[in-house]
Amino acid sequence: MLAAGGSAGALLAAPTSDYFGRKWSVFLWAFIFIIGAAMQMVPTYNLLLAGRFIAGMGVGASSMLTPQFLAENSPKSVRGAMTATYNLMIVTCIMLAFFISYGVSKWSYPGVETDNRQWQTAMAIQLIPGGLMCLMIPFVPETPRWLINHGNHEQGLANICKLRKLPPDHEYVQTEYREIEAQVAYEQECYAGHSYWVVIKDIFTLKNNFQRFFLAVMLFLFHKLTGTDSLNYYAPEIFDLIGVSGGSDSLLDTGIYGVVKVVTSLFYVSYLIDRVGRRIPLLVGATIQASCMLYLALYLRFAGTTDDSTGGGTPAGGIAGIVFIYLYAFGWSFSHSVAPYVFAAEVFPSRIRSFCMAVCLFVDWIVDYGITRATPNMITEMRWGVFLLYAMLTYLGVVFIFFCMPELKGRSIESMDALFDRPLWTMWRHAYPTEEEKVRSDVREIMAGKLQHHEDENKGDYVEHVETA
Repeated sequence: MLAAGGSAGALLAAPTSDYFGRKWSVFLWAFIFIIGAAMQMVPTYNLLLAGRFIAGMGVGASSMLTPQFLAENSPKSVRGAMTATYNLMIVTCIMLAFFISYGVSKWSYPGVETDNRQWQTAMAIQLIPGGLMCLMIPFVPETPRWLINHGNHEQGLANICKLRKLPPDHEYVQTEYREIEAQVAYEQECYAGHSYWVVIKDIFTLKNNFQRFFLAVMLFLFHKLTGTDSLNYYAPEIFDLIGVSGGSDSLLDTGIYGVVKVVTSLFYVSYLIDRVGRRIPLLVGATIQASCMLYLALYLRFAGTTDDSTGGGTPAGGIAGIVFIYLYAFGWSFSHSVAPYVFAAEVFPSRIRSFCMAVCLFVDWIVDYGITRATPNMITEMRWGVFLLYAMLTYLGVVFIFFCMPELKGRSIESMDALFDRPLWTMWRHAYPTEEEKVRSDVREIMAGKLQHHEDENKGDYVEHVETA
């Protein structure tokens, strides 16, 4: 129900983002999430399901809005790290959720046959981050790109200055402001209207836009087809499958799985993404993921499912399976965990960004829904074949990413147009930008001209000073 609500929320977030702005749209959906989270604490099954769906709408909307908000507000030098911080918080809270489940599983009430306090406590904790979001987001500046795209140029420039802590006439501020203005002016000159029908037509009829859209959707598909949702939602069952004893031990192993994700994500956000980039970590991490899934498939195929109920302990192959699951989490945390969100937040022009991101996150959540519904049956019917399927799909994704995904590190959001004029399957030849490609060509020429004029003026002043002396 959460995933189903997430797919609906991701789609509905696009019009609210374009109409109310990025900032107040985040606030609106955070409030909706709080309503759903409160409903989940009522011990009535149908009301709990409804609350799950409503909270899911808030989660799905946030998954689309937050990377967009962060990318539009961040300077390009640290844009990847700022946007990936969202994913760092996701894996941190998944880890906390694992340990909360482990903690409440230890509660016992002698003589009480049914008690709701265990699951109600776990559900109530959701209200804390939701409440903090509603309280804190009003104090954050609206994104300059949304303001300028809606004609509020003066406030857009003021927000750039506020975010960068620089004066309006600073070269860095002027370059960023002029790039945004140039992109908005170009879009308004070339494309008439802002209705979604016009936006959809622009996406599917313009090669430049369609290539970005297709690439982003495929990244989200491969992101889900790595099997991460099966591990996130059914990790205790999967640990049981490879021979780990059930109950609290499986929950504890699942918690450690979450810790591995957090530590690796922290390293990725703080160091890798804006130094090494998005492309190479994604290729390396996805290859690690696929190889780990392949091991699990081969182990279950040739060793079979191990039952630890007799107390014999986890077999050596099962222990290796635990290590490979942790290694999978390691690879996931600097590849598919982050790359699709960062890519989608960076690659689209302002005019189509909200709609395209909404579709990408709709794909993300609807596939999540399908996988979470299907995983128990897949494990029962396919056994080792589930892991083999995920391995083959992830390897296929590695090939696609190598040929089709360019590196976006260091590029301004407004400089992407020239990049995607090339055929998608040739991106590997142009994956890494030159210094000239990191800024829109027209703005680069304007700023270079201003710099030369400034140098000429300074040179003239110096000559005049020498002659006077």
